[in-house]
Amino acid sequence: NYTPPGFFVRLIASLGKDHKCLVDLKKHLHRNCITLLFGNASIGKIDEITVSESLKSITVSLGRQVERDDYSFSNAIKEIHSILDDSIGEVKQWFPFITTQLAFVCTEERCRSFPTHYVV
Repeated sequence: NYTPPGFFVRLIASLGKDHKCLVDLKKHLHRNCITLLFGNASIGKIDEITVSESLKSITVSLGRQVERDDYSFSNAIKEIHSILDDSIGEVKQWFPFITTQLAFVCTEERCRSFPTHYVV
């Protein structure tokens, strides 16, 4: 397994097409790591999605500064999961030989004492 050249760039471009994702030019703008703002900026409801690439995988992290009563963290993850599915489907047109699976690993600070677990 490896991430082919061009996959990461096309994935970011596809994610950026979604109206809820905006590339954050102030943070993590590197060749293999980028931060997107996710949510509704007009009402100040923003989470951060960090997408980074390594040789064998692409990691997607969702960061939330403050818990919001009107939009749960699990709902944000479900929505991002759907956007990622659509984006990966679009990118796979260029890379039909690639098999991808999405797995959200929980990295919450309060969960560090538990074994690795996934958020679906």
